[in-house]
Amino acid sequence: MKGLIHTISIFVCALAAVLSSHSAWAGPADCECPDIAIKTNLVHDAILTPDLGIEVVLPANFSVSLTGTYAWWSNDNRHRYWRIRMGVAEARYWFGGCADCRFLTGHHAGIYASLFDYDFEFGGRGWQSPDASFGVGIAYGYSIKISRNLNLDFGLRAGYSAGTLIKYKPQCGTYVCTDRSYQRRFGLTGVAVSLVWFPGMHSKK
Repeated sequence: MKGLIHTISIFVCALAAVLSSHSAWAGPADCECPDIAIKTNLVHDAILTPDLGIEVVLPANFSVSLTGTYAWWSNDNRHRYWRIRMGVAEARYWFGGCADCRFLTGHHAGIYASLFDYDFEFGGRGWQSPDASFGVGIAYGYSIKISRNLNLDFGLRAGYSAGTLIKYKPQCGTYVCTDRSYQRRFGLTGVAVSLVWFPGMHSKK
């Protein structure tokens, strides 16, 4: 996970630089302009995988976001594990009429990169990524206004992901590896229904 920590550190530094210069940016007249948005993917939350992200407005209808997902639930007595750590960085472009009058609203398309590992075990079988897996690809979504400071964002990610997969079984108080392979796949990599909160919403005049 050292690579994930390094990537997150670089991204946080970039966000700090972006925020420090944000006051000089100008938006369309009379638009609703958040500086940042805080969001959580309700799909992940529903499956007991807490998710939290931050998105920063950039000039020219662009934005960048960083999202972290973390779950570490276990029950050793019954051999159940639900563990995942994931970080996703995404750059978006917002387009359409909604984006002209309210930032971070309407259609958006972008590119993303992710790092993650996991360990899922239940029903006498387990699946584990012992090292950080990664993903890259494209994203598309649509964000709708539900109140002055809240949006609901629907999104999909698709692309390439790769990483080591270990399949195992718990036997006689230990874990027996049944298969080890390096998995590569193209396809759908993420689904999001995100609740988005704008803590600093204001109007440009």
